[in-house]
Amino acid sequence: MNATWEDPRVVEGLLAQFTVRKAQIDAGAGRLGWKVGFGAPASLELMQIDAPLLGYLTDATLLGAGAVVDVSSWDRGVVEFELAVYLGEDVPPGADEARVRAAVSSIAPAIELANINLPLGPESVTGIVAGNIFHKAIILGEADSGRAGLDIAGLEAVVMIDGAEFGRTDRLQDLTGLYPDVVSAVASTVATQGEVLRAGDLIITGSVFPPVPVQEGSVWEFTLDPFPPISVELIASPAGDGG
Repeated sequence: MNATWEDPRVVEGLLAQFTVRKAQIDAGAGRLGWKVGFGAPASLELMQIDAPLLGYLTDATLLGAGAVVDVSSWDRGVVEFELAVYLGEDVPPGADEARVRAAVSSIAPAIELANINLPLGPESVTGIVAGNIFHKAIILGEADSGRAGLDIAGLEAVVMIDGAEFGRTDRLQDLTGLYPDVVSAVASTVATQGEVLRAGDLIITGSVFPPVPVQEGSVWEFTLDPFPPISVELIASPAGDGG
């Protein structure tokens, strides 16, 4: 079996994705970095891949903490709660754990919003990658350089919906895979498109909980304790013409 980034379905999707990404950056969008999807064990099996799929991030979809997002026009929206990794050094394809950890300058909590508009299965891999893995928006929390080297010791993820606890876990890598492996996979994947995982990039590494369907009219708060919480409010506009 080819590595995921060599899979013909992924290669075809990446060609389309990177064409759109280049057009957006050429038009003025600022480069932020990358995202991954479908890295949970069940998702890898479902999609018939052996590493997460790659998407990109620009400041065009970066929202401030406490943002209000209209989801009324979305097909099947989900909310994901993630660890963001910031890089202080370039990471080459195939980097080992030590190289990855040496490159990580800080970490932070992140919320990603996605809109699932394709069937989920191996036959949809090309379209999912081409469409940037359903990405709609990202909210980033404060970064902590004291956790350089990908130090996640003692972190606990807690999700609140409208003030009520939805879930908590300190097993952050159970659904994402090991974070150094995720970063290395991103480096290998972008290299297939002539790109470099570079200093200044960030990576959101996959949801630490199964993606949660959106609930219109709800406030979602994510705390990666002891980081300060971040939140987003999801609404449905009366006109039903949301973004």
